Parts: sequence; structure tokens; C-alpha cells
Amino acid sequence: MAFILDYNDNLKIQPEPGISRVWCDGCFDMMHYGHANALRQAKKLGTFLIAGIHSSDEIKRHKGPPVLTLEERVKLVRSVKWVDQVVINAPYAPSVNTLDKFGCDFCVHAEDIAMTAEGVDSYAEIKAADRYRYCNRTPGVSTTDLIKRILSRFEDDQAESDQITHTSPWTTMGDCWLTSHIIAQFSSLRESTPSDTVIYIPGAFDCFHVGHINFLESVRKFGNYVIVGLYSDETIRKYKGSKFPIMTLQERLLCALACKYIDNIVIEAPYNITNDFLERFKIDVVCCGKLTDSMQINGIDPFKEPKCQGKFKIVSSGCSFTVEKLIDRVLKDRTAYMKRNRDKVKKEARQYDMWQKLQANGEAK
Repeated sequence: MAFILDYNDNLKIQPEPGISRVWCDGCFDMMHYGHANALRQAKKLGTFLIAGIHSSDEIKRHKGPPVLTLEERVKLVRSVKWVDQVVINAPYAPSVNTLDKFGCDFCVHAEDIAMTAEGVDSYAEIKAADRYRYCNRTPGVSTTDLIKRILSRFEDDQAESDQITHTSPWTTMGDCWLTSHIIAQFSSLRESTPSDTVIYIPGAFDCFHVGHINFLESVRKFGNYVIVGLYSDETIRKYKGSKFPIMTLQERLLCALACKYIDNIVIEAPYNITNDFLERFKIDVVCCGKLTDSMQINGIDPFKEPKCQGKFKIVSSGCSFTVEKLIDRVLKDRTAYMKRNRDKVKKEARQYDMWQKLQANGEAK
């Protein structure tokens, strides 16, 4: 697992011969596959990836209040398979000194222009020193869009003034169009071997969060090969209601593929686990959390067969975080998040205009 350093600590890491150290920072709030893809691209440009994570106060100053705490965001970033090291309390505007302090050759960020609260390019100094590299921004998702989805589905009394009218290609990204190429880029999964103890975990894995990470860590004591079964959107609606899932199957798949604790994934996994299914994937144990009863549809127990075979375990993750609690946080501070979204959309619209002008002059990329 990626180890953690504090930016405020008095340290200086010396570069190692033959090791290209890459710096990639961000808020990583409501961690999604766009964040994971940026980290994947950054790692591809070097050999050792350091993810710098901003403090909650720093995010609030420059972008608005984060939904997740620093501890929760660190947990999620550490679970991404391309991350080698995490630095907490990273500055929103990193400098050349930032790179030197952690022995990094360069910084990687998406092609959009990130601005501080003062309207200054966050990476201006690093760009001027030619130690900045671009990666492609991932179409289809943003934290702003996820917050908007939650507010639009779970708040029935939204005022007209709360509606977002300003948009930019960086904020309102549209649908997630999944291709075999994207799946291949995210995949580094291995087939199980006869010596493996195979664990199967079915579920929604919606808005991939710290509760999922804690659970995946907890089940490792029962085996060494983890298969996740992702339910279809239709199946999830049958036991959770029409407002779920927040993320589509395609989005949930990419989030799960980025997690280092998952060895394989069954897409559109069957709701009812049969003997044929257990034999097909050579499953030794089926693990579920304490909320198993809430997954029943029309009183049907999907775990009847593994229970009969003595292959079923209820595992406590020691974490009470759920997607419902994530939704509650957004709704509780609805006014603050609506303001955050409006401000960010307007800010990104200005940034996009600036980026287009720079691109036209051959300076953006």
C-alpha cells in the first residue's frame, strides 16, 4: 500500500538513479474514475507516482467545501493501484520547490487550467520551469456533476435560482461511453490459480467510497483472490429504489477496476448466486456486509446456495460509511454545495475560454 508523508514535515527526498518520480496533486473529493484515470496517465509517464492531496481548508478556500474529509480522501487515493506514495496537505499551487522536496522530475495535471482563488494559474511556476506535463481530462464525470446528480434526485424542492445555467466542457461532461480500449487501460487483473482462495463479493459499489475500501481490506483475511460482482443498474433499482444508482454500471466498473484490492470483476453479475456460478469461478467463500437483508428483492435470498454449502460469511468492515451517508452529507449542506457548483461552473467557463485562446496561439499544449 502507498505510504503517507506530510507536506509540512521537514524533509527532502533525494532522486534515485533510474527512477522517474512524478507528482500529481488534487482534491480527490468523491473519488471517481476521472481521478483514477489522471493518476493512471501520470504513472505511465514515470516509474514512481506521488499523489499530493490538498487539505480541506485549502480546498474550501480555492474551490468550496469538500464532501469528504482529508482522512477519507487519503484512504481512497491510497487504494488506487497506480499510486506509490501519498503526500497530505499538499499546496493548491505547487512550486518548483514542491517537486524538489519530494525528488520529483515533473508534475502532471489535466489539460484544463487550474486557478487559485486569486485567479492565478496554479501551475504557472512549474510550467515556466518546463517541469509540467499534460494528461487528458476524462470525459463523462466530475465531482461537480456527481453533486448535481445527488441534489437533482434527492431534493424535490430545488428553487429555480439553484439550477446551473452556465456550463463548460470540463464541468458538464455527458455520458460515460465505455470502450474495450478504456477497459484495457484500466485492467491489470489476473486469473485465479488452484492455490488461490477465491472470495466473491457482489454488490452495487456505487460512488466507490471508504466503506468499500474498508470492506475489501477486511475480507482479505478469508482469501487472497477477490472477485467483485457488479450488479446491473436495473438490479440495484429493484432493491434500493428508482433514485439509485448514482453512478451507472460503466462508471462503477471503472472505479472498481482502479482499486488495487480487486483481482477480477463480473460485469452485470447475476442477482441469485447458483451452484453453477460458484463452480464456474471456483469460489471458496462469498462475503457480504451487515446490510445483507437490504439487498433482498421480493423476499428472495440471493445467498441461499452459498449458505447451504457453508461458503457464506458476513464481514464487518469496522466502517459505517455508506452511499446513503454520502448523500446525506451533500443534502445537509445543500446551500453550500449549490454555491460551490455554481461558482465552479462559472470559473471553469472562464478557464475554458482562456484555454481556447492559448490553444489557438499554440500555447496550451
